[in-house]
Amino acid sequence: MNQDITAGQWRQMRGALKSWWGRLTDDDFDWIGGEKDKLIGLIQQKYGQTRDEAQQEVDRRLDEYSSQSGGSFSDMSARAQELGANASARVRDAVDSARSYLQDKNYADLADDATDLVRKYPLPSLLIGIGIGYLLARSLRD
Repeated sequence: MNQDITAGQWRQMRGALKSWWGRLTDDDFDWIGGEKDKLIGLIQQKYGQTRDEAQQEVDRRLDEYSSQSGGSFSDMSARAQELGANASARVRDAVDSARSYLQDKNYADLADDATDLVRKYPLPSLLIGIGIGYLLARSLRD
């Protein structure tokens, strides 16, 4: 783990960290807040270790925790990047679909489709219309 720990991961890890380093208090964990450097510094201070010893101990424990919890933090980062790429591809596909729809239809067909959508979804259509009207009025006022 080379990065700071996210808030969700930190909450999950606190129990394991308490069992490994019993001299650290809840206030210490609150102060650390998932920052690896702060954890290393406190281990160094409370256990009288050198910086390198504390860093090796923290790395070893975090790697142990990662292997027990089903993957390393770098694996989680890679998974998050993969999800982002998938979301980006979906948005790109939706934009391409909308572009081809607009290119294939004439204005009469677009008006008929819009009318059908308003009839099918009257409340969301009304709210969208109010939002657009608000934005237009605000932009004209400025």
